[in-house]
Amino acid sequence: MKLRHLPLLAALLASPAVQASDDFPKQPVRIVVPHQAGSTTETFGRMLTPEMSTLLGKPIVIESRAGAAGTIGARDVAVSKPDGYTGLMNASIQVMYPGIFKVLHFDPMKDFTPVGVFGFAPMVAVVRTQSAITSFKDLLETARAKPGTLTFASGGLGSLPHLVGELVNLRTGTRISHVPYNGTGQALTDVMGGHVDVLYASVASAIPLIKGGKLRALAVTSASRIDLLPDVPTIAESGIADFDVTSWYGYWVPRGTPPAVVAKLNQAMQDASAMEPVRKRLAGEGIIPSRMTADEFATFAAAENVKWLDVMKQANVQPN
Repeated sequence: MKLRHLPLLAALLASPAVQASDDFPKQPVRIVVPHQAGSTTETFGRMLTPEMSTLLGKPIVIESRAGAAGTIGARDVAVSKPDGYTGLMNASIQVMYPGIFKVLHFDPMKDFTPVGVFGFAPMVAVVRTQSAITSFKDLLETARAKPGTLTFASGGLGSLPHLVGELVNLRTGTRISHVPYNGTGQALTDVMGGHVDVLYASVASAIPLIKGGKLRALAVTSASRIDLLPDVPTIAESGIADFDVTSWYGYWVPRGTPPAVVAKLNQAMQDASAMEPVRKRLAGEGIIPSRMTADEFATFAAAENVKWLDVMKQANVQPN
């Protein structure tokens, strides 16, 4: 090597990116979950973070910071120091915020750097066991025969279960009316009580009621059947070709975080999700592990943002 190149090499080795790759993490990593303690998002995060902590060699602390559908915690992370020590774990609602709120104090697509996906969680369309609707095909046939008479519940306006119902309407030309609730718990109760016809629920929340005979599963929303409900067909099998929707749980850091830090966090996520104890935990909740790189997640999140904002627009979902 010529001597004139040595100053450049020294500068590169001293750069923040290289130092970050070698030294990170030197202290505990904080992951903000912008929902209540005990929420599905927090629960799924805790399935992966013990092994991630071991791989990184430092504790990972999950902190719940709830409020305004997750936007308060997300905003706080957006303005945090971009060093990898503060991150955000949020559900797929993160990329839908521009269609839900008229005013946001952060840009969910520009103020964060995607790290990876903790996992994908299919949903399941359920009705009460006494319902005359016995299959998803039956649901669509009834909706076509009696436009506007059937209803579907969700845990809130703009939530993924709401948008799944709207997507089904758009893809089939049916008109199943939306009934929003303040949380999934009451929505499940009212479906069981016959006050609402159908609900697109997380597998984790619905499966005890399905196994207990209180709900009937019509179809799962993922592209393939799931191990926890092997006899339940997919929506794609039931009349809507190429239908594939899952809730997913992503990890972001503030924009400007060194790429080497992002890569190290992503590798820890991938390595942890491949461990047998983690895979068993995820499978027990119907969660599909992710092996996405940070770049793949960035591309996926951008596509999800476009997809769901378009669904909101076509369904005339008005932001608050």
